[in-house]
Amino acid sequence: MDKGKYLFLFLALAAIASGCAASGKAIIEQYKDVTPTRFEGAVAVILEQRQHDKVFGKGDEYVVEGFKRIKLLDRRAMDCGENAPNCRLTEAICYKEGFEELEMIEARTITPEGEIIKITKDDMTDRSWTTWNFPEEDQRCWVWQMKGAAPGSIFEIRYRSRWTRVLGPSGLWFGDRDPVLEATYTIDAPADYQYRWKTYHIDIQPTEKKEGGRIIRSWTARDVQPMQYEEGMVAPDDVIPKLVVANERISAFVEVSDKCASIKSWEDLGHCKAALYKKQQEVTPEVKAVADKISKTAKTETEKVKAVWKWMNDNVRYVGLESGLGGWIPLSAHVVCTKKYGDCKAVGGLISVLCRELGLKADPIAIGTRLQLGKLDLEFPWVFLFNHVIARVEADDKVYWLDATNRNVDYKTTPYNDQGVNVVVVRPGAPFVDFIPVQPAESNAGRIHMVFKPDGNGDMVADYTYTTTGNVAGYFRYASHELVGEKWNRWIENWAAQSYAQLTVTEQSFKGKENNDEPFIVKIKAKIKKALQPAGRGVSFEVKPFLLSSWINYFKLPKRRYALDLGYKSMSKMRYEVVIPEGMEPVGLPKNLTLDNEWVKFERLSQIENDRVVTEITGKIKVLQIPAEKYTEARKVFQQFWDDSFYVLMFEPTKKKSS
Repeated sequence: MDKGKYLFLFLALAAIASGCAASGKAIIEQYKDVTPTRFEGAVAVILEQRQHDKVFGKGDEYVVEGFKRIKLLDRRAMDCGENAPNCRLTEAICYKEGFEELEMIEARTITPEGEIIKITKDDMTDRSWTTWNFPEEDQRCWVWQMKGAAPGSIFEIRYRSRWTRVLGPSGLWFGDRDPVLEATYTIDAPADYQYRWKTYHIDIQPTEKKEGGRIIRSWTARDVQPMQYEEGMVAPDDVIPKLVVANERISAFVEVSDKCASIKSWEDLGHCKAALYKKQQEVTPEVKAVADKISKTAKTETEKVKAVWKWMNDNVRYVGLESGLGGWIPLSAHVVCTKKYGDCKAVGGLISVLCRELGLKADPIAIGTRLQLGKLDLEFPWVFLFNHVIARVEADDKVYWLDATNRNVDYKTTPYNDQGVNVVVVRPGAPFVDFIPVQPAESNAGRIHMVFKPDGNGDMVADYTYTTTGNVAGYFRYASHELVGEKWNRWIENWAAQSYAQLTVTEQSFKGKENNDEPFIVKIKAKIKKALQPAGRGVSFEVKPFLLSSWINYFKLPKRRYALDLGYKSMSKMRYEVVIPEGMEPVGLPKNLTLDNEWVKFERLSQIENDRVVTEITGKIKVLQIPAEKYTEARKVFQQFWDDSFYVLMFEPTKKKSS
């Protein structure tokens, strides 16, 4: 270790010691004006957050020093039951396994009385963890619970990590789910160390000073408003105030290929990934045998894509392999083909290899999933903006996006979280940036057919069939694998009872679990007690579908701070047949309605067919995302769409014809 490193560590440890030396009472006194009154509605406040990255040599190594100080304001911060939104007692320091070593973590609670309660290493566990801002993204973290907390307590966390396989400095989120009084990011690097930076959703210019042959830059944000999580919102990464720092040299991969030595563009990153994948995509006799077998029955290009997708579904299981270089270099096509497992890079790579062997243009692509990482800045290449790999395949003048970690959809359906983002296509020798389009509403369809028949004493029996395709089918197919036996039955029964509380499911079944090229079909037979209610001279019956869609929940908020993401565009067709009770006749029919605007298209038509009232409803959600400034307008439209999907029928005794 050179003298510069020793001096840096000495100063860093001195700073930590100085911080620890401050008495608990002095710190409580320092922040006595941070009160619930000052921060109305907040359960906690980030008093201070610092990250200091020091780069050594030419970027082959760097050390990260971090510090965070948090004050609890409200007892809700200690409510840590299942899915509790305000819990602030769980803390975690995450790291890149195989690249980064956590050298030190210190944590302590300072009670409102100034008592100090230390968190020891025995209180922490090293495990996979998901954080509030990346709820579906497994990370490797040291996780613990803060002890001795009460309103007015202050938490302090310090850590130090060392990167010896350098992917690069990453910057800092200045915002949080709590208000932030002050957040600072500092990078201390040799003057000739090449990196770029960019701020998003905040305008901050760095301070800069030179010391010897080094340049130290710092960015500080103050009084940052909290990011208030909203159900259905776009990726937090798309809205949070943040700084991104991107170095050009990626020393972690230089030993594998010099193509990774300098990343100045997205195409450079594509060349780097292609080099990392090259050896792993060699065609061995075992891989060729699979391709040859497929070619015997699949003749057209589309048939070949479909056959490769089916072979992957039937033969290869997904296994996450994200440690160290394994998070970047996939298992070989040969291993996946023979051992029958692999992570997203590996299975995406095998799809590409098989399709190429069958004469198709096919490549793995690097993607940041939409609801986790959000938009890709085309002008700012950065190695950390991807968390997934899928395959891009061209066949019969169409492009298919095959995500082999999602086996619940057919080959034509792009999983919803992969749609609407820019990606890097890792084509050997010619990588490029592409865009995954948002599939039309017709690709994600649900068709409902319901027949209601009076069963005496005001009861109704119902026969329900729900036929689904695309991502709608994928949702049910996933549930059918996760909820086995009685779990599935109870799920369907509870869901159907949301339409009619007095409903009893008497029979149910589903079809399409194993073959994702088929629609997924749910069938339910049920009895609805006292469905016909007295009304005037006759009775009334409210018509509702079973398994009510959940998209209306996204419109509970009167207004939004952030854009709403509906997941995918969708279409529904419903046919309701209500058999007219014996001795009665309908009193009028539901109004025929039409609605067509930038958000939705809706049509409702009713008529009498033989012994029943038949109503057909077609609804289409035409948008994927709704900007915050248009949400209030859209909310009214979607609420009307929802309300018009239900209606009440009135029946009165048949009038006697005059003689």
